[in-house]
Amino acid sequence: MSDDYPVYGPQVKRPLRIRVLQIASLALAFAGLILLYLYSVNRDIPLVRVDSVTPTMNFATVRVSGEVTRGAYVFQSGGMVFNLDDGSGEIAIMGGRAQADALENAGRLPRRGDRVEVAGSLNVSADQEVKLRMQSAEQLVLQRKRVPSAAPGTAQVRLADITVAQKGDQVLVIGVLKDINVPGPGSKAPYVLTLEQDGAELDVVFWDKVFQGLERKLPMPGKLISALGRVDVYKDKIQLKVWESGDLKEVTEMKTPVSEDVGAFRVEESK
Repeated sequence: MSDDYPVYGPQVKRPLRIRVLQIASLALAFAGLILLYLYSVNRDIPLVRVDSVTPTMNFATVRVSGEVTRGAYVFQSGGMVFNLDDGSGEIAIMGGRAQADALENAGRLPRRGDRVEVAGSLNVSADQEVKLRMQSAEQLVLQRKRVPSAAPGTAQVRLADITVAQKGDQVLVIGVLKDINVPGPGSKAPYVLTLEQDGAELDVVFWDKVFQGLERKLPMPGKLISALGRVDVYKDKIQLKVWESGDLKEVTEMKTPVSEDVGAFRVEESK
């Protein structure tokens, strides 16, 4: 028997035609994966109504659009959640640390009353509870709720009169700046200004976007401060959240809630 073409052992060599076909198959498979990825990235993500979501749509990538009924809450773990209603039902929108950080740093965390369109992956539980997990912060389109600005001469709300029942309401307060709490480097905690009026105190909180808008300056303790923001409750304590730098001002007297006279000093971050 001839030994010219062994069919066993390490000396076996595949014909050139077979090797070419194998390489071509791998190239075609790789190209197919690339095309599939490009299709999944660029295809239109369908917009669905909450009441049309069924268990068979679990893990489907969709878009939802509606009004925020509960503002974004960022967990200590770094994740976030907010609720929106599209007119047919309400759905919880979940996000991870990356999405929460990106939205918070850009000042785009959804607030109650805002309009939001967001894409993500559906999560339908056994008891029909529907959630949407965000894929990226870039796929959230935010339209802030328009609120009237406080006009000169607007009567402010007394600090002692603010209650938990006013959560989410926009109010204007004026008080003496008693204390300042500046977050340390890398912290996601807000800046906190404690105002005092007739023995009542209120924490006014805001984040770095507002601080940057104030040119990294804060009013001096003892100054009279006007703050326009929304009432919130954190750990059973009432606070006022300010979202725009123009809504935090130093005023000259209690009867003038909004003043253009601003005096400040530069604040260094605590170590």
